[in-house]
Amino acid sequence: MTATIKDVANLAGVSTATVSRVLSDKKGTYSQQAAQKVLAAAKKLGYVKNVAAAELVSKSSNRIAVILNNTLTNFWTDVIKGIYDAAMEMGYQIFILYAGDKNLPQFHNALDVALERPLAGILMISTMIDQKAKDRLQASGVPFRLVSIYDEKKRLYKDLPYTSSNNVEIATIATRYLIELGHERIGLVGIDRSNTGQQRLFGFEQEMIKHQLPIEPSWIHYGNYSYPTGQNSFADLLNDQLTAVITASDMIAVGMIQQANVSGITLPQQLSILSIDGTYLCDITTPTITSVTQNFYQMGRQSVIGLLNNQPAEFIPVKITERQSTIRI
Repeated sequence: MTATIKDVANLAGVSTATVSRVLSDKKGTYSQQAAQKVLAAAKKLGYVKNVAAAELVSKSSNRIAVILNNTLTNFWTDVIKGIYDAAMEMGYQIFILYAGDKNLPQFHNALDVALERPLAGILMISTMIDQKAKDRLQASGVPFRLVSIYDEKKRLYKDLPYTSSNNVEIATIATRYLIELGHERIGLVGIDRSNTGQQRLFGFEQEMIKHQLPIEPSWIHYGNYSYPTGQNSFADLLNDQLTAVITASDMIAVGMIQQANVSGITLPQQLSILSIDGTYLCDITTPTITSVTQNFYQMGRQSVIGLLNNQPAEFIPVKITERQSTIRI
């Protein structure tokens, strides 16, 4: 049977209140002799303080739940590192709940698990929200924040706080960069039909139209941001005689480069590739990959600060990082 605080008090010959004060390290409220008795009794009985129960009584916590709902690409690793570093600096702990890849039932389950105990807040990385989840979050009274996802047009998302990059801006500057290199036949590869994918499609189309350039439906390839998406799209893109493509993630770009090597296609001479994300993958391929670089580490840090200080929604700046996978024509 697990030892209780009452068992410790009986063995030490003190009150349960004294045991509680000693184990909570409330200095000045107990004698050194009492502390020695309590600690010795606790050790002998193998007593472990029930932190969860203590938090339920105090209605406070230093824990932040992080729910991850997209792992098909690698962007989230730097986000997690930023969250962890900022939380530790501010005296908070994090625990991570995996909720599948764009899987609503798994997300609902993860949310229920998180809300079973007191929390300082919840961060949801690239998480698709539905009305059920939104109602559950708002009813809980626990602060929460979206990370790397937003939608300022959909009513469901409109009043939800977030820390993200601006997806319309990402696609706009990616398209503009390739146009400035002389490319006119440009494809967009691997977006999905989520908020993020449609925002990037809008930015791409807007910039192409601005420069009076054609957009063929076959130049837009839907996918799931993964490595196989890049592999599977490569042949079709070449058949369309595109001179450049924007990939919705670094993983897709790596898949395309691998397929180019198998097919004997020379990059970037026969096809320029510009990826969205700018993670370490861009530096370990041949050729290295030009990217729109998102500062995922800073996104993670700022999401913690925004969550704990109830700050308004925030976009993290992005930039073009020139490498070897694009060429002027």
